[in-house]
Amino acid sequence: MTLHLIETIAPAGGTRGTIVALPGLAESAETLRVTTAHWAHCGFRVLSIDPRGHGRSPRWTAELLRRHPGDVIVDDVLETIEPELDGGALVLFGHSAGGSAAAAGAARRPRGLAAVLLEDPFWRLPVTRHQDRQVAEAAAATLEHQQSLTDAERLAELAAIHPGWPADELDAWSEAKQRMDVALVRNGDVIPSTGWPTLLAQLADSRIPVHIVTGTVAIGITANHRAVARSLGAEVMVIEGAGHFVRRDARDRFHTVADAFLDETVPAR
Repeated sequence: MTLHLIETIAPAGGTRGTIVALPGLAESAETLRVTTAHWAHCGFRVLSIDPRGHGRSPRWTAELLRRHPGDVIVDDVLETIEPELDGGALVLFGHSAGGSAAAAGAARRPRGLAAVLLEDPFWRLPVTRHQDRQVAEAAAATLEHQQSLTDAERLAELAAIHPGWPADELDAWSEAKQRMDVALVRNGDVIPSTGWPTLLAQLADSRIPVHIVTGTVAIGITANHRAVARSLGAEVMVIEGAGHFVRRDARDRFHTVADAFLDETVPAR
């Protein structure tokens, strides 16, 4: 297994609990460093996982990877974090497609979980197998093109696509693109085979607090997603015009909402 903890941040002084941060496969965990550093400042020990090597364990056959890539990463995440947990309060945080893996992991491992926080997890729903394959193939083709560019060309292209992004965030995003595995992206990304209504129902039954923060841009939340989440007990905060906004201008608003949820579910001692 090649999943690894890219970073462990220990807060100064006492620890309120542990947050396991799982980004989407398309982003390296480095893109979440501002947020994870913020949570460490708030007293949490943060384990940040790099998911890009998932599914390379010999226990996973090519057929399992083809049919259930999301299930592979969920099991690998749970196996990776288990030795690192100290028995304190545990929060699973999933960003982008990593939100699907975090939700599925929470449904499978409810014991000891204090809360589940998901940021923009609905990026490809509703998903049929055909629709999922179309998106995966398009994403892989785009990635192959970007990896064919020089560093300067790729950075310029990303800057044109995302005007206004800070230079350091563009640099991190460009580096992440270069290191991404095209085969993993083509393999369907990290959507678990279990559907969202079932995942949220399992979490609702477990009584684990779930908070979803998402945006309305393009692949963000729809009225149907919001209705499903709220009907099953998940709190949903929608920020107009934002999507994957941990990296963007809505980051401060995200921190405000997320911190309030964490203060309620894992209060400071």
